[in-house]
Amino acid sequence: MVLVVLLLLTTVGAITATVVAVDQRDVAAQWEERALALEAQRDALEEQRAEVSDRLEATRDALVTSERDVGELEDRVRSLAEEKARAEDTATTVQVERDVFIELSELISDATGALDSCVTQLLDLQSASVEAFNRANAGQDVDIDALNARAGEVTRFCNQARTAAATAEAAADRLLRS
Repeated sequence: MVLVVLLLLTTVGAITATVVAVDQRDVAAQWEERALALEAQRDALEEQRAEVSDRLEATRDALVTSERDVGELEDRVRSLAEEKARAEDTATTVQVERDVFIELSELISDATGALDSCVTQLLDLQSASVEAFNRANAGQDVDIDALNARAGEVTRFCNQARTAAATAEAAADRLLRS
């Protein structure tokens, strides 16, 4: 009888140990799967962070270029204003120069307004990029496609603004040479 009880206890103990071992193996496999999934997610987030960081750097570069262009255009406006004052002293060319300066002023005003809008859009894009970067670092989803589309729109707009500034500068150069 004691032998049967011992045999029964040994069998129950062996079954329990087997169940625990199988359960522990399953738990270990689940943890390993989770670790692999988290590593893949971390790698994807790091890749997104690098993309956002690159876009942020490109945005900063574009902002610096735009600010420099605005400064040069403002310097040019001051220079043209001085030229206009001298031209008005010449009675025979006052009306012609006045018309030219009005046209040029409109070009410069349009270009300055466009460059100012460009800077504002670049600052907004920079803020959105920083927010996306922070969200990505916080483990939140980031819509890179929308950010890329917005960056493309801002780039196109800023290129148009720079073209307007170049047109105004070329008109100013023609005026100064004549």
